[in-house]
Amino acid sequence: MIVASGGYGCRYTVADIDLDLFLERFDNIDCGRHRQPSTLGAWSPERLRLFLEEKCGFNPRRGRIPGRFIVDHDEAFDIIGALAARHGAFDLIHMDSHADLGTGMFDRTWVDVGSRLLGVDCHQRPAAILREGDAKMSPANYLAFVLACRWLKSLIYVHHPSGGDDLMPFFFRDFDVATNVIEMRFVPEGIEAAIQTMSPDRLRQLPHRLEPAIPFQKISSTQFAAATPFDFIIVCQSPGYTPIETDKLIPVLSDYIDFEIATGI
Repeated sequence: MIVASGGYGCRYTVADIDLDLFLERFDNIDCGRHRQPSTLGAWSPERLRLFLEEKCGFNPRRGRIPGRFIVDHDEAFDIIGALAARHGAFDLIHMDSHADLGTGMFDRTWVDVGSRLLGVDCHQRPAAILREGDAKMSPANYLAFVLACRWLKSLIYVHHPSGGDDLMPFFFRDFDVATNVIEMRFVPEGIEAAIQTMSPDRLRQLPHRLEPAIPFQKISSTQFAAATPFDFIIVCQSPGYTPIETDKLIPVLSDYIDFEIATGI
């Protein structure tokens, strides 16, 4: 078992949980399908309770943790921003079958972040994020924008046992996910040409300015154990990625998380 090292001392710690983590198999693409019973294999309520209590340290006898329930994961962006405004940059434990840092296929988030957004004053970046086009914020990339806004002190990605290979190298130190350090870089000129030549070396050599480094960990949900209690919990339904059976898990989460009051923001 690997104990996640986020939540140092009295630092504010948030869990960002997607229901698609609690499936035997998961989809990589939101097909916009109608939510029907499926063979993805949703966890039982009993299995979820064991995970929450044994791996996450939830204890209903100590009272419910404040939180928010959202439908699509990009709704977490504003919540995280509000928490950072109140508590400062914090540790985020992202429990999800997807990294939500962008796909790199038809998603040009990394190009826009690297060549434009990081050139904007960090306090003005939330308002400068695109809401239309192939670089707009979406459930698949919102976490890249959270990082660009400097709202996190550390990031832990708790992934599905069959996943975890969907990280975006451009956001990591020297474009190497093995460094376990997120270090975004502002590259004002030359990204498009480097993309066309498919040359990582050329991209590294371009004039750039580095963002503050953020410690990163990637841990399978089978090995995860929270090091400290959570201060706030975000839970996402993700209807584009979850079958209707996962909805039965929401009342279980409500036994541990107070979605009504949501103190702290």
